[in-house]
Parts: sequence; C-alpha cells; structure tokens
Amino acid sequence: MSHSDPTGALIMGFGGGLWAFFKGFKVFRQYKIVADIPPMHIRSVPMGLVSIHGRAESDQPVISPVSRTTCCFYKVEIDRWETRDRSGQWRHHCTDGDGIRFFLHDETGKILIDSYSAEYDLPEGVTRIVDGVKPSNANTSGSSDLELLQYIERAGAGPLLGKAEHWLATKHLDDPIKEQARQRGLHLIRTGLAYAREGRIPLDQIEKLGGAQAPLADPEKEKQRQIILEHVRQGGMLPFAEPHVSAASGRYRLRECWILPGHDYCITGTCMENQEASDSSDRVLISKGHNEKTFLITSKQGREATRSLAKRAWGMILGGAAVSLFCLVLLLVKFKMF
Repeated sequence: MSHSDPTGALIMGFGGGLWAFFKGFKVFRQYKIVADIPPMHIRSVPMGLVSIHGRAESDQPVISPVSRTTCCFYKVEIDRWETRDRSGQWRHHCTDGDGIRFFLHDETGKILIDSYSAEYDLPEGVTRIVDGVKPSNANTSGSSDLELLQYIERAGAGPLLGKAEHWLATKHLDDPIKEQARQRGLHLIRTGLAYAREGRIPLDQIEKLGGAQAPLADPEKEKQRQIILEHVRQGGMLPFAEPHVSAASGRYRLRECWILPGHDYCITGTCMENQEASDSSDRVLISKGHNEKTFLITSKQGREATRSLAKRAWGMILGGAAVSLFCLVLLLVKFKMF
C-alpha cells in the first residue's frame, strides 16, 4: 500500500468514530445518574451509590512530579511525539497518578475517598514539553527537563504496579500464611511504586522487608544487616546513585492536574465498608462499585457538572457518528461500491 493510499486512515477513522459513538452513550448514562442523585451530607451517606460535596484534605499529601505542587492527588497524562510520513502527532504514552486515597469533608464530617479507577473532571493544571535530544537548561518552576525525562522512563511501570497494589490491598485472607505472603507482596509492590515515582526507595519499606527475615547464618553478614536496619530506623529515603537513573529519549508532552487540599469537589460513587479501616474515621469509603461503575470526581458544582457531562456525551455521540459515516462513504467510493 503506497504512502498516498488513505485506506488505512479511513478504516481507523471509521473504527474510532464507532468507539466514540458507543462511548458517548456510556457517558450519557453517567450524566443521567449524576443528575438524578441528590447530593447529601457526609454524615448521612448510606451504603450504595451516593453523591457528596466537600473539601479535599489529606494526612499524607504528595508532591506532583511536573510542577512540584503539594496536593491530595495528581494525574499526569504523558504523550509522545511520533513522526510518520513526513508529519507528526502526539500519541498517548502512559498515565501516572499518586495520592489515590484522601478525605472529603463538609460541616457534618469527613469520609475516605479511594479514587482508584475514578473518572476525573478537573481544571487544567500545567503542561510541559521536554525533548530527550535537547533538554533545556533554563530555570523553570517545577522539575527540570532531565528530571522529567527520568520520571517518564520510570512512569511506564506505574499503572501496572498500581493495579497490583490496589488488588492486593483489597484482598484480606483468613489463612495466616497466605495473609503474610500478601503483606510481603504488597510491601514489594509499594517499594517498586516509590522507585517508579521518585527514583528512590522508602527506608520504611526496606525495614519491613529486611526486619521480617530470620537472622543470617553468617555472623558478619547478620551484623552488617543489623547496622543497615538501625540506619534505616532513623527514617528518610534511600536514594539510588544518579548515574544509574536513565532518562527517556524522544519528545514528550506532560499534562498535569491535581486535587488540591482546601478546594471543593463533587464526588459520585459507591459507599462501601473499608476492609483496611484503622479507626472510626475511615470505616467506610467512597470507591468504584462492583455493580454500579459510575465513579466521578469533578471540581464543577451542581448544574455545571451535569451540563459538562451532557455536552461531552452528545459531542461523542454526534461527532463519532459523523466521523464514522464520513469515513464509510469515502471507503465505499474508493472501492466503487457507492
């Protein structure tokens, strides 16, 4: 097939239009659910699908990788510039996020939000473009180009490790041996996530893993292990040597948004029992339901949030149908079937 043959592009356009068309109906259903559920006070939320409004807060805020913003949660969409047939376009590379759990509070109380698998309607934060061939040395707010390229190199493993962490964190086992294995696996995954996001390993994770081992048979090795563990107990992070931190090659666009402490958000999701509750303040949480999948976190309030969903749904339905029909007609004309 020659470079000037548009058949491949038309087939992709037809498929993409169909995907947007059917996805639009899912968004429309989400719009109807959000519009029909009345908001309620946090103290009064029952088990099941609920809608709440309040301010975000976090006991353990995180630092976003692009702008170095202190936040309850951040999400970074990473796109890679790809050149084909003398033209180029941005293609999705990966999505990274951290601060999955935070609290939402109003005048009646607060509730834990497990934002894993949520859909976000958040204001645009910052956008950075970095080039692995010519990283900029200019002074900019946030991370440097080199730091971002190193972050991109590590971020690819983040989504997969995040799924594994969430799955293990919600699977409490009755068998003590299996439960101990689950806890160790969870520590290992969280260690990998820490390295993927920050390029260094938390010492508390090393202490948990190393301290759980039986004493070593070699007295000298056991002495060295105890010295390391004693150093670890002083807290902090264990950085890797800088030369071993590789950087991504290519041109990338990073788009970052946040859930900020003290800002108002509306959340529609499923209230359920928290299997990892530590006290009465987090015995229930809002998450994605097992049966009802609607889980939306938005910074828009009231009718503005529902209007945004309706606009998005109709745009996908009508736009997807138009693109599919247009590509189909051109394909039929090309093959002289119309």
